[in-house]
Formats: sequence, C-alpha cells, structure tokens
Amino acid sequence: MANRTLQIDVLHEAKSINAMKCNLYTPDRCVNIWMDKSDYLNLIRDGFFIRDGKELDSANVLNTSNTFIEKETN
Repeated sequence: MANRTLQIDVLHEAKSINAMKCNLYTPDRCVNIWMDKSDYLNLIRDGFFIRDGKELDSANVLNTSNTFIEKETN
C-alpha cells in the first residue's frame, strides 16, 4: 500500500448557511466538502489551518492545511 495524503483548502464562506466551502485533496481526487463555520474557526485556533483566513491568496484560497501523510505500515 502506498502512502496516503490529505490536504484541505478553504475556498470561501457561504454566509446564508454559515458554512465554509472546501476542497479535500487526496492523491487520486479533489472532493468538495462543506464545514460548519464554527468548526472552521475552532480549527484555526487549534492550528490545523496554516493561515489566519482573513484574505485570499494568489490561488483564490482563503486558508489551507498542511499536507498530512499516512505512512505505510507493515
């Protein structure tokens, strides 16, 4: 089994439903997900996301996580 990776980019806030639209990346695909805004703010405080989430970067991403790698075990 190869190493598996995961990363989350936060794209924007949907104020009407109090949620954040995100992309979850794995080696094989990008999946659109929604995250409750309160959970998102808690994850910022916990240090899960690497930026403050106050402005878009050059790729129009509001925030991002580190890339998490699950190493192969034998």
